[in-house]
Amino acid sequence: MKNPRTGELRQVKVGWSWVLFLFSCFLGIPLFLRRLYLLGALMVAVNIASSMLSNSATEENPLGAFIGVGIQGAFLVYLGMKGNELTAKSLLDKGWIFAKPESLEAQYAASRWGIELPAAPASQQPAGA
Repeated sequence: MKNPRTGELRQVKVGWSWVLFLFSCFLGIPLFLRRLYLLGALMVAVNIASSMLSNSATEENPLGAFIGVGIQGAFLVYLGMKGNELTAKSLLDKGWIFAKPESLEAQYAASRWGIELPAAPASQQPAGA
């Protein structure tokens, strides 16, 4: 992906995001670094809720701890599955473009993420050619 204003390039992988799956539970830091602020805030809220449920669990009733860990785990699996797609769509919404839209990689990513690639400009040939 390329920022047309600054020329900055950023590689966004297709598929499972191990970084988000493994490390988002640490205050949502990878989400904030990817500028996915809403998901980062949601991860912090999930961490707080999970902690509160775990603290309310007793030896006779450990269900709160299981529920808290289950919710957090489900959210981490969701981020692992959809994190790269959400990152790419966020960048596209902010004006970024595919660096090489004609490449097979860009076409594959667009098909997996359910987005349309911009049409390639038609080559202009002289009228007498």
